[in-house]
Amino acid sequence: MFYPPAHMHSPAMQSQTSVSEQSVVEAAYKAYLRAWKDKDYAALDQLLSDDYKAVNFRGIVSTKANEIATAKEDHDYADMKGDVMSVTLIGGSAVASGLIDASWKDEQGKTQQITVRFLAVLSKQNGKWKLVATQSTRFNKPVMDSTNPG
Repeated sequence: MFYPPAHMHSPAMQSQTSVSEQSVVEAAYKAYLRAWKDKDYAALDQLLSDDYKAVNFRGIVSTKANEIATAKEDHDYADMKGDVMSVTLIGGSAVASGLIDASWKDEQGKTQQITVRFLAVLSKQNGKWKLVATQSTRFNKPVMDSTNPG
């Protein structure tokens, strides 16, 4: 009988695997944002699970088909960046959270900006991480007062 070396099951080895998988989850979420910004509907179709549900900052619940239709009608974003601040792995699922900063030009050509806090649940399906559920809400970043450092 073969017994793997003890270090194969060490916390350090498991933690390296965990960090690596967390990076893959983060990359999947960022691919979703990129697909949304670029209006890459084929990529969105691949990145969203068939049973996907979303709750947006207006409190509207939508499905995968609704989400893709919303992306088609959404702003043409000049910039959209996600800062994934946390990824928690739970078996074949993961919970990611963080902030999204986006900007676009309105009808008058004025740059508009928004920051959104998100929570996303992803599931590993056929070897790929797919979004199963997301929730987002507007987020007002605290203003730093440079005259009062503490």
